[in-house]
Amino acid sequence: MLLHRLLLSGILAGLISVALACDDSDSSKRVEKLFSAQANELDVYDLTTGDKTVLIPAERNNVNGQICAVPHTDGHFLMGEDTDQKNDARQGWAEFDAEGVLVKKYVEPEAPNEPDQPEPYGCAFDSEDRLFTSDIGDTNFDSTNGKLVLFFPPGYQKSCILAPDIRVAGMIALDDDGSVLLTESVPPGRVLRFSAPFPKDDSECDSVKPAKATFIEDPDMGTPLGITRAPNGNWYVSSVFVLPAIREYDHNGTFVRTIIDGADIGNPAGIAIDSDGTIYYADLAIVNNNGDIGPEAGKGTVRKVEFDSDGNPQTPVIIASGYDYPDGVAVLTVK
Repeated sequence: MLLHRLLLSGILAGLISVALACDDSDSSKRVEKLFSAQANELDVYDLTTGDKTVLIPAERNNVNGQICAVPHTDGHFLMGEDTDQKNDARQGWAEFDAEGVLVKKYVEPEAPNEPDQPEPYGCAFDSEDRLFTSDIGDTNFDSTNGKLVLFFPPGYQKSCILAPDIRVAGMIALDDDGSVLLTESVPPGRVLRFSAPFPKDDSECDSVKPAKATFIEDPDMGTPLGITRAPNGNWYVSSVFVLPAIREYDHNGTFVRTIIDGADIGNPAGIAIDSDGTIYYADLAIVNNNGDIGPEAGKGTVRKVEFDSDGNPQTPVIIASGYDYPDGVAVLTVK
């Protein structure tokens, strides 16, 4: 499966970061819950009681990667789905309803240079309801076949591959200008920015190409994986392995401060924030067994980082443990 394969290669990808809200005028009926992907399933935690439920069991659908709210729906969300890929089922992104029931699947477009097993991962809908997605590609340090894909509404059955040469593509975010931010999760580690023009439909796939630039390149963040917006408009970026950290950058991609780092924080993968600004992250619990680098089964955790009244980050607190290969978290507002 995705995480196991990535971690054996010493390259991590996995994250989720999104706030999902239903259209309900009675806000008192809506609460924030923590969604956590691990062991190919999707778990949900009540942030008040700590109670856990399995929203999507792995026996029903294999899910992974980033979670995105589907616009104009009542609580539907999207994430990577590769059920039955061993029997040649094509990978893609699956839309689920608020109860975790599969609604439909958006099949990943093929590329000439893609790996034998595509790995759908990132997603984001823009203000025009276009869907941007990423595929990790090969997980070697020198790989150049990750994808950035654009799906067109309505229906999301037509698409363009905007970039077929990403170096281990990770999570996606959108800035205020509608540009796409995409992490490259191998050293030196970058956050790329893709800006307009974007194709209006699949007839413009070959003629219209977005502008590509480097948004963040930080020598102290070799494996950027997750990216999410901070309450002040800055960006939180997680580095999962080289070296483990969560760092803050401003709207120009300039380093602001380190939120957490060091030996006691685990291995931050997916990150998300709640309405109070608390950071949640998935810890992959990576170990090195005689050069075999990967997560230790049953040792993954989910942690949170709160801030004091002066805005200073506090020591991470474990809120869930015993996980197998957790690859991301999301704070979703649900009924």
